[in-house]
Amino acid sequence: MINILREQFKKGFRHNKNRSFGIPLDETGEALLPDNHIQVSSHRRSISKCLIRLRHWISTHVCLLIMIVFIWIPILLYLILLILSKSQAFIPKEFQQNHHRLLLIVAHPDDEALFFSPTIRILQKQSHINLSLLVFSRGNYTGLGSIRAKELNGSCQVFNFPQDRCISLDLPNIQDSQKIWWLEERLIPVIDQFINKWSIDVLVSFDGTGVSGHINHRAVGSAVRLLAISKINSKIKMSYELKSVSVLRKYSSLLDLYIVFITFTPYLMHLLFSHLIPLKLISSPNLSSMLLINTPKDYMVSRAAFASHNSQFSWDRYVYLVASRFMFINELKYIDK
Repeated sequence: MINILREQFKKGFRHNKNRSFGIPLDETGEALLPDNHIQVSSHRRSISKCLIRLRHWISTHVCLLIMIVFIWIPILLYLILLILSKSQAFIPKEFQQNHHRLLLIVAHPDDEALFFSPTIRILQKQSHINLSLLVFSRGNYTGLGSIRAKELNGSCQVFNFPQDRCISLDLPNIQDSQKIWWLEERLIPVIDQFINKWSIDVLVSFDGTGVSGHINHRAVGSAVRLLAISKINSKIKMSYELKSVSVLRKYSSLLDLYIVFITFTPYLMHLLFSHLIPLKLISSPNLSSMLLINTPKDYMVSRAAFASHNSQFSWDRYVYLVASRFMFINELKYIDK
């Protein structure tokens, strides 16, 4: 009798304990887990398995991922941009239809090949655009001025500049220097002289950073900007400056196309909607920016042009020719008057 009472007491104790924790019992008195707890636990296990599989796949396909991210996608973006490179999103309608005489203004011989080759090559393909080149010094910093002037002639020949439109100056107060700033009031009259001589209506030069930060590059860019803003010469209709980028982007070659593609996507969307929406509710892309991209053939021509500057070859130049995005890409920004 006592044993029966003990068993009944134990069963009642277990029943009250389970009820105190809010756990339902089945017919055998065993606790049943809630359905939502089971689902959450199953979901976590499935996520954990997926993450484990993903980590395993990544660890076994590292080389493939590297090739996709650093080779295949950049090449795909390059091909897409090449196909779209003739659209108004990249080259404004003003440049595609109207006749212009463009003057490229740089500081030293070899600047045209190292920094502006996409501008030269792509705009030369527009048959109604005539290009001229003005170089403000002969690069005589190390005493090689006469040699570098001859090398510039070779580069201009490769780039198909007319010899009488490829000029390197040797002015006593404007000499190649890494420390002396060329005063704008000395540069502007010279630029103005060639604008009138060659009936120039478009200017292209460096921006305020000068791509490499060289003091002569920045001085030339500053003079062109000042001339454009002040409207000193009424013949100038448009002026552009080459956009500088960080050192990391500068030496990222085609990898920089990730950022370029994102940057110019709004221009492409703008162009698309300007054609789709009637009544010109959305205007076509304006002159504010140009994207100029070298084809593989253009790139090889640019390398051949720089090869003319034999005195400037060094190990870092070989790295530059392969790794610099300026051998493939030029972004020109409009200088607003």
